[in-house]
Parts: sequence; structure tokens; C-alpha cells
Amino acid sequence: MYKRIYECLEEKGIVKSAVALNGSFAGSRCICEDGKCIPSEEGISARMDWMPYENIIGKTEETAVVEQDGTELLVEIFRKNPRLIILGGGHVSCPVAKIGKMLGFCVTVMDDRRDFLTEERFPDADERILGSFEELSEKIPPYENAYYVVVTRGHQGDSLCARQILRRPYVYFGMIGSKTKVRLTREKLLNEGFTPAQLDSIHAPIGLPIGGQLPEEIAVSIMAEIVQTKNAHYTAFTDERVAQAVLEGNRGTMLTIIKKSGSSPRGTGSKMFVCCDGTVYGSIGGGSVEYEAVKHAMEGSVEYEAAKHAMEGSVEHEAVKHAAEGRETEIQRYDLSISDDRNLGMICGGKVEVLFEKI
Repeated sequence: MYKRIYECLEEKGIVKSAVALNGSFAGSRCICEDGKCIPSEEGISARMDWMPYENIIGKTEETAVVEQDGTELLVEIFRKNPRLIILGGGHVSCPVAKIGKMLGFCVTVMDDRRDFLTEERFPDADERILGSFEELSEKIPPYENAYYVVVTRGHQGDSLCARQILRRPYVYFGMIGSKTKVRLTREKLLNEGFTPAQLDSIHAPIGLPIGGQLPEEIAVSIMAEIVQTKNAHYTAFTDERVAQAVLEGNRGTMLTIIKKSGSSPRGTGSKMFVCCDGTVYGSIGGGSVEYEAVKHAMEGSVEYEAAKHAMEGSVEHEAVKHAAEGRETEIQRYDLSISDDRNLGMICGGKVEVLFEKI
């Protein structure tokens, strides 16, 4: 399932997944697409009915543990490779592209004027697309982790862009212009059948109201609003090393922080992958917690492989099968306080719960 998660993440930029933390199907994991929960086709995950949980998972917009009917679920939002798509290559677009690149976005600029798309004007852009805004859908593929900045030279260009963007996924859609320009564009789109709710999702006029006058100041206000939107909901850091290790087909144990309290160093959703050969990718906070967690993961791997071998080498014995499946997931709790001898003796004083998943 993790391989599929990271493959989808590479393609879409955003993936939502959930895993059951307790109950008969603890350890079952799914990927959420278009409001539906698609379970793994193997192991215990394939036997869980996710339909009763689709509503609560769909409404969860950040990485967190949620509960329904006594079942706890860790809902995870994976994000990577945010794309900033600037439609219009005018004087505001140049500093927007520059700041966007500084903030880690993959930057695309599109305009129908060749002279406005030179490397000198946009040295930081990853892609410069020449074409009519009517060709937006043909030249820029849909992408879920997308941030659109519409800064065309008139409401006609705005309308051409808006009607196409509103039919595709996006995290942010902002449109520059005076109140009159924005009003005319909105009225035109309403007459075309777009709903008020769809149009209310557009940030127009674009940017935070910081009183900017210069193109650079306006660019700061635009990118500040984009960062505000991007960080409105908590999502754990997606570690490229962890993803790559999984995509390369390594076997091992995925460790995920599912709950934390106090001043523990890493947040919910932080991941570390421990390969069967002991190689470690990522981090769940370092120090004693990581040492104990890696040690436990390696010990568990030996027991798990032994149980799997016993299952494969005998008739399908349910007790052995259950033993093997039972080692696929478990939860360990670590106390970082210094109050007694039963904890890890760290001064930060927090507590973390870590989910172990065999993959």
C-alpha cells in the first residue's frame, strides 16, 4: 500500500490515506480517492469495510487521529511538489515567480505573448508556456497540489482561465484586479452556470491586504496568502528518503508517530523506515526514542519473518496465520520524561505513540 501511496503522490502531489488503529481490523489501510476509500488488496486491509468511515475521513483536512463508533483512525495527508501556475506574464508575475521559487514551488508561467516569456524576465521559472489562455487545459495537465495565480491583462483572459481552473482540482486560485474587474468576471461565470460556492473559492482580489503598491509588494501579498492557504491545515513532512526506499522495493517496518504530547521533537505523521538489513531512512525525533524504536522494529522483523515462514511451510493453519498477520502492525508508547526509571530519561518531557507497520 505504501508503494501505491508514494506513486500516487508523485503523480498528484496530494494523497489522503487512513489506517485503523484498533479493533478487529487494526492495521487496515486505505487510500482515499474522490470521496471513496480504496483498501489494499492484500492481508487484513482487504477485509475491512471502509464505507462507514468515508464521511469522517473525507471531512478530515489534516493529519490527525479521528474516532467513530469506537474505532480510531489515523488520517494522513501526504503532500509534495507544490506547483505555482502563473497565468499572465506581466510586471507582477516576475516577482511572484521569484518568490515562489524561493519558497520551494515548481513554477510555471503561461502567456500568449512571446516577448513576455523570456528567460531574462523569468529566470526562476521551471516552465514557460507560450499559448492562448484558451489552451490552458491542453498545455497544463491537472494536478491536485496546484496553486493558480491569474494575472492576465483583462477580464476576458481572467474568464478564459477561471472557467478552466474551476473544472479541475486546486489548493489555491487567486485572481488579480479591481473590484469592478472581479465583479464583471464573477457575473459572467455565474451566467455560465458556475455556482456561488465555486466562485467563493476564488481569492479575488488576490493577496493579503498589506497595502502593497509596487509589483514586488503585490507579489509579497500574493505569496503570503498562498503560504497561509498552504499551511492552513497540518500535514506531516513527506521525507523523500523514506519514499524512495519504499519505491525501490525495500522490505522493512514503517514507523509513524500517531499521537504526541508535551514537547516531543516530531509531530503526528512523522515517519521513519527501518529496512530489514537495519538501514534507517527518515526520523521520528532522534535520541533514545529512535534507538528503542529501531531496536524494536528489528526484533519484530525477525519474529515476523519466522511466523511468515512457518505459515508458508505448513498447511494453512489459522493460528499461525493470525500470528503472522498480528505482527504486521502494532503500537508502542514512549515516555520522554525524567520522572522515574521506566522511561527514556529525556528532559523534553513529552510522550509519543508510534505505529509499526510491516511493508
